[in-house]
Amino acid sequence: MWFSWCLFLQFYPQKTGQRSRLYQVAWLFAVHLVFLMMRSIITLIFFFTCFSTAAMANATPTQGMQFFEGTWAELLQAAQKQGKLIFVDVYTTWCPPCKQMDKEVFPLKEVGDKYNSKFLNYRLNAEKGEGIKLAGQFAVKAYPTYLYLDAQGSLLHRAVGFQSPGALAGHADKILSSGTAGSSISSFENEFKNGKRDPAFLRDYLKQLASLELDNNAVLNAYLEVMPASQLAKPEGLLYLSEYIFSARANALVFVMANYPALSPEQKKTIAARLYSKVLYTAAGPAWKEGRPAEMKQLIAYMDMLAPDLPVQQQDGINKMRILYYGMVKDVARLKETGYKRVGSLMAIPLDSIRREDARLYVQVMKPFLTGEQDSTKTPGFQEEKQYVINQYSRKVAVVLYEGAGAFATSLEPGDPALADALKWAERVKELMPPNPQLDALVEKLRKLAAQP
Repeated sequence: MWFSWCLFLQFYPQKTGQRSRLYQVAWLFAVHLVFLMMRSIITLIFFFTCFSTAAMANATPTQGMQFFEGTWAELLQAAQKQGKLIFVDVYTTWCPPCKQMDKEVFPLKEVGDKYNSKFLNYRLNAEKGEGIKLAGQFAVKAYPTYLYLDAQGSLLHRAVGFQSPGALAGHADKILSSGTAGSSISSFENEFKNGKRDPAFLRDYLKQLASLELDNNAVLNAYLEVMPASQLAKPEGLLYLSEYIFSARANALVFVMANYPALSPEQKKTIAARLYSKVLYTAAGPAWKEGRPAEMKQLIAYMDMLAPDLPVQQQDGINKMRILYYGMVKDVARLKETGYKRVGSLMAIPLDSIRREDARLYVQVMKPFLTGEQDSTKTPGFQEEKQYVINQYSRKVAVVLYEGAGAFATSLEPGDPALADALKWAERVKELMPPNPQLDALVEKLRKLAAQP
């Protein structure tokens, strides 16, 4: 009513003159009636909005996979209490396949029906909070990674990458049909801690660890100790060890490399392919980043032994590691020698030739999608990856030039003639790649360094 009087006083003239008292009352009543109607409509809208929101909130969890909310310790406690297995979605906020799983797979009723009754499902951000430590504990190296655990938190199975609803159901069926008795890695862990060391057991344990992509260094070292060295030094023994070496600090790596020269060319190629990517090159980066020059020197020495049995592309990777190492130990002469060797004739390739190669590779990669052989809408992260395919040859050239220019800018003294070449490399990268503040800063730094006497 107060609102009606306010409206009346604001809009009704003070001099009513020819208007009757009845008209005034009628007008006021009409205004008040409109106000009541508006208030009723607003109330109804608010009611139905709240009702719809509540209905959606209540319906959403039952339509797809339900995720447990709480800490890791609370998750394990709940799993043990309910007698359930655990499914963990290890994700990052920037991962396209992770987002696609959230949008297209996890909300499906069939997925919820398969998982909710048998598993406690859990989301784990690998770059935040408890997720950082747990991702390391379970050796997560790609995203998304899906971990299947028993109620004690011991790993049973893992899957990596985008999973269709059918594939996700298949993983669940595999775990549920095999059961947890004897299949959990914890049973091996307990026996190993209790001193079991017979070779057959250790081989089974190594196989289980490899299937779960878990650290096996202690077990492999134990196997090396219990087996006769003469037997392990045979080609079949070295091939077996190379299959299970996942750490550059494994004693088995030293043993294999010591006996490497005696192998046949084919055996060398097999072992070189295994050790280069998964052990040596992978370990060299952290050794450089964490400032461990002695370890990096040894890794490069091993890579040099493998180099004759590796493809050209991997030999380029060895040169990259050499540049990083020489910069670390301030060996400027070898740094420049290797830098020029790695850049080679890249600066002699005309820009239009690089662009033509970009176009050729783009058509080659996109052909299955353009012809309908593959569906881009069902390829995780297609639109994001497409941006990298457009100029992939330019990127390949630019990476080598940028890394060489960066190494020279960091390690060479001001005025060194090689800085002028490094500046040209960086300027060519600017021509090849989209604008980048880091690149601009490198070019400016090289200009200043090269200009000094």
